[in-house]
Amino acid sequence: MLFVNKEARAFNDGEERTLAAVRSGVAACGNKEDDLVTGLPGQPPVNFRHYSGYVNLGPRQKQKSLFYWFFEAQQNTARRPLVLWLNGGPGCSAIATGAAQELGPFLVHTKGGNLTFNEFSWNKEANILFLEAPVGVGFSYSNNSTDLQNLGDQVTAEDSLVFLINWFKKFPEFRSNEFYITGESYAGHYVPQLAEVIHDRNKKVTRDSRINLKGIMIGNPVINEATDAAGIVDYAWSHALISDEVHKLIHDSCRFGDKLTAQCNKSFTAFTAYAAINIYSIYTPVCFSSSPSSKNHTRVMSDHNLLTSQNIWGRLPYAYDPCTPHYAEKYFNRKDVQVALHANVTNLPYPYTACSSVIKWTEAPTTVIPIIQKLLKGGLRIWIYRTGSFGYSGDTDGRLPVTSTRYSLRKMRLKVESPWRSWFHKSEVAGWVETYAGGLTFVTVRGAGHQVPLFAPAQSLTLFSHFLASLPLPSSQVLAMKKNALWLLLVLMLPAIACSRKPEKKVTVSSGRKEEDLVTGLPGQPPVNFRHYAGYVDLGPRQKQKSLFYWFFEAQHNSSGRPLVLWLNGGPGCSSVAYGAAQELGPFLVRTNGGNLTFNDFSWNKEANMLFLEAPVGVGFSYTNNSVDLGKLGDHVTAEDSLDFLINWFTKFPEFRSSDFYLTGESYAGHYVPQLAEVIYDRNKKVPIDSRINLKGFMIGNAAINEETDMAGLVDYAWSHAIVSDELHSNLHSTCGLDEEQTSNTTIQCYENIKAFMEAYNDIDIYSIYTPVCLSSDSSSSSSQRRPKLVVSPSLFTYHDMWDKFPASGYDPCTEAYTENYFNRKDVQVALHANVTNLPYPYTPCSGVIRRWGEAPSTVLPIIQKLLKGGLRIWIYSGDTDGRVPVTSTRYSIKKMGSKVELPWRSWFHESQVAGWVETYAGGLTFATVRGAGHQVPVFAPAQSLTLFSHFLSSTPLPSKRF
Repeated sequence: MLFVNKEARAFNDGEERTLAAVRSGVAACGNKEDDLVTGLPGQPPVNFRHYSGYVNLGPRQKQKSLFYWFFEAQQNTARRPLVLWLNGGPGCSAIATGAAQELGPFLVHTKGGNLTFNEFSWNKEANILFLEAPVGVGFSYSNNSTDLQNLGDQVTAEDSLVFLINWFKKFPEFRSNEFYITGESYAGHYVPQLAEVIHDRNKKVTRDSRINLKGIMIGNPVINEATDAAGIVDYAWSHALISDEVHKLIHDSCRFGDKLTAQCNKSFTAFTAYAAINIYSIYTPVCFSSSPSSKNHTRVMSDHNLLTSQNIWGRLPYAYDPCTPHYAEKYFNRKDVQVALHANVTNLPYPYTACSSVIKWTEAPTTVIPIIQKLLKGGLRIWIYRTGSFGYSGDTDGRLPVTSTRYSLRKMRLKVESPWRSWFHKSEVAGWVETYAGGLTFVTVRGAGHQVPLFAPAQSLTLFSHFLASLPLPSSQVLAMKKNALWLLLVLMLPAIACSRKPEKKVTVSSGRKEEDLVTGLPGQPPVNFRHYAGYVDLGPRQKQKSLFYWFFEAQHNSSGRPLVLWLNGGPGCSSVAYGAAQELGPFLVRTNGGNLTFNDFSWNKEANMLFLEAPVGVGFSYTNNSVDLGKLGDHVTAEDSLDFLINWFTKFPEFRSSDFYLTGESYAGHYVPQLAEVIYDRNKKVPIDSRINLKGFMIGNAAINEETDMAGLVDYAWSHAIVSDELHSNLHSTCGLDEEQTSNTTIQCYENIKAFMEAYNDIDIYSIYTPVCLSSDSSSSSSQRRPKLVVSPSLFTYHDMWDKFPASGYDPCTEAYTENYFNRKDVQVALHANVTNLPYPYTPCSGVIRRWGEAPSTVLPIIQKLLKGGLRIWIYSGDTDGRVPVTSTRYSIKKMGSKVELPWRSWFHESQVAGWVETYAGGLTFATVRGAGHQVPVFAPAQSLTLFSHFLSSTPLPSKRF
């Protein structure tokens, strides 16, 4: 995509006079010694040489001179390959971006002018050559202004070839070195096209005149207009950036690859997903520093013409962080820098810009797939990270997304040689890789945006080195072996635990008065100005043998005037105290093994009185004196027991009986919360007003609510986020009946495909797909080893043995162990009035004693619809980087409800940044996403979650503007 400054014009007759200085001389090829760079302002000391200057394209085109910057390899220069890097645009500089912001040894990261040494520079592995092409880009120029108006892909390829031929005359010692071409973005055109003209030329010239081209690697590239455009739209939907309606409208109106129609053009006016976020890195903050290069750009139809024709397209940043390009522009506009680099020797009549404002693009084919296929047949190595002889794709880029690349590869119909698998950098999953017959490799880089070397510098260097060496990317079995050992231990330990359990003590604890439950002297607690209570409420008179444990925090201010909110965690069988209170949204967080509690600046008790309940019995400190109860648990029992708890809790705390009451929770609380709301709602119709619970609504996050759509969304999310292969995605749909109303198939083929699906999440956190996993040996909590299998939604997955090999409930295993250790301390239990019966098992965040879950309906959608009709306010939110109960599942479930949109899809803000997207439906339902957050939204986006919570309570729209 080309951006042209509206204020900059092509040279007219008046401007011709300013070209006098340019016409007065032409930069000659000269000797390489003339181009040696010394005294570059701000440069750190290094032990390698670098050169920069001009190469003239004579004899046929003496008026053209292209500028380069060349870095010798840091070691063993003569034996290292020579690699050319090209940036895209078209019209963007490989020096201002690739060299100075991404993969060169000297990065311009500050306004001060000092250069930062890049520890992950690609010249660790090769001699790296950066070229500004075509003329009009960066310091490259032509003495004939007409050249600037007649540029395109073919001219760029041919001029770049002439540059290389003449460059090798300056640097003949590199003529026999292995030569590779790399680049990103619109270099998805440049790189294959240049490779093709080199390949064709090599057939016609003598061996000693050939360029020793071995392969190409392109990242997040433009390669095929139809699939690129379709992928942009589908990626935006699958990452919760556009509404169902806009997604359907565009697909119904447009035939991708065809000429632009008025109907299609009109539909794209609704594609405003990237108006307030960075399309090139969808989860990173945007920058508000004014950049001279980011202003006044207009659109040019070069690729994705369905998109670039829209006015908003020209207002997007170029693909480079808008906070850094103007640092580079400022640096390269310095006269002392230009002198050191032997640049701008003709005193160009316009300032240096990262992307050109003086060129016009007149020719761009819609696809380069035939070229790639031709080069594969010619024996070139191609990697695509997104595409190339080796291609790669940063998977958080919305501009040229991984979805587009996968569609393009599918169109090529290549045979898979080495199937989809994860690859590693050190101990973490760096992405996924698949190799095809004929020499093509496709790689994703996990969590990286459009410019992979910028967002994942260490991983990109690993990728680059393996491409050059033609070696498979690293695979790690160590972590998987550790997990398998734990899983085997789980299987072996369960019978022993059951046999060694001590007889239950027949003890009933009285509910007592609230004063007895006041918490004082809690170990590690920071000082606060609010009270909190913890203890038991027994479920008598009907169930005196059962006692449920709670922890209650009064609001930080005006507690009597604030709502009362109950928080429930899911599982089923996981603790709202160990998770919700101590890891997510309570005022005291357990963040270290040292025992000190951290005050949570974003605790939800800033807005409400917060009550955390461990339910049902067998969870956390909650217990029963009759072990038979543990075998009779399920959704219905949990709802009934939680209602009994509330009735008796209000006896302890009568001052809150009339307060507005809300239910909140996450995960399997997508069952708990609506079911509890329903029994409260039904009871309120039968009891006197003064006995009613003043229920106003509920809010659930990343919630399991409908098995059919939850399962389909789980699979589709994994594919759209490049975690599973095309083949596995297709097989799961076909063998498990995911497109059918009833998803009860348990065929051997389905079982095997589900196993493969879960293996895809072996080495990353399914609950937060972009965060590192914890490898600390101390983090393997006992609960993760003892937890029994509970077959609940989604049943097709949970019946599988491997399901229980995932972390217990989506919580960081590095903090879960800290919480478990804390609540097992006797002094903590005494302070919290907990474990007064000396339970015969240790405290675990997820229960190890609940043997089975007897009743779990496949859907709660009818309950949600019933409560909406009953006038309750219902908000559903979704952290959009959760793979376990993903945003895709929630969108499918809401669509199944058939609710009418009242306020259409729009972005919402926390302070200056987009926090997510929101849509409101008729009848009181609101759906909100939280951008970049995993399964437990309050952990990953604490400030945003507090904003969400406060607006839910006040029933006010989420902020629609910055600040």
